[in-house]
Amino acid sequence: MIVVFSGAGLSAESGIPTFRGAGGLWEGYKIEEVATPLGWMQNQKLVLDFYAQRFVQMQECQPNAAHFAIAELANHFDVVCITQNIDTLLEKAGVKDVWHIHGRIDYQKCEWHFGIPPMYAEWQCDYQAQINKPVQWGDLCPKCGKKLRPDVVWFGEAVDMQVDNLYKIQSQVNIFIVVGTSAQVYPAANLLKFFQDVPEKYFIDPHPNTEVLAGFTVMTGTATKHLPALVEAIKLKLI
Repeated sequence: MIVVFSGAGLSAESGIPTFRGAGGLWEGYKIEEVATPLGWMQNQKLVLDFYAQRFVQMQECQPNAAHFAIAELANHFDVVCITQNIDTLLEKAGVKDVWHIHGRIDYQKCEWHFGIPPMYAEWQCDYQAQINKPVQWGDLCPKCGKKLRPDVVWFGEAVDMQVDNLYKIQSQVNIFIVVGTSAQVYPAANLLKFFQDVPEKYFIDPHPNTEVLAGFTVMTGTATKHLPALVEAIKLKLI
């Protein structure tokens, strides 16, 4: 089994900006205003307008050579893709098994879908659904009547690491590829430790921190520069 763990650098060459820009801004917005529970409480319309722009942008973007390389890998081997990206470019490229640990831009959920203060747990609503247009101001949950929000993980919210599934596959993984992410931010950084005993490990990033990459074959550069060639090398070796 092969696990590919990806971050924003995988989709950057498709025109999707990496998450954090200069000065703590994300496409001109302060991150705390549009990507935190507090920002949602203070100005829901601003948050929804921001994600509506992201929705349209991501719908227009197309997979790049690195996405298609992962799809090619999945055509020949048992591949699990774990991604921090909320876009669906891997799916567009043809990858079927993708774990979006930060959610997906093309899903909506009730604002009370878990992650709420424990004292209100009895009011949790599990509504979640795929969408073909952005969540709009005033959209209400069809199940409980509360407000709808994008199904993405904000700062301060729990990441969906699918821990049970990780343990199920841990002993089966023989190749681990990390691409387009620093892998230094927790809890995602735990994946490097979780798969530390995998015999064959690769790390692709323009600015790798080699101090934390013991046991990895490090490839300095972009996803499209290295991933297609790596996939071809793996195919030649294993097929």
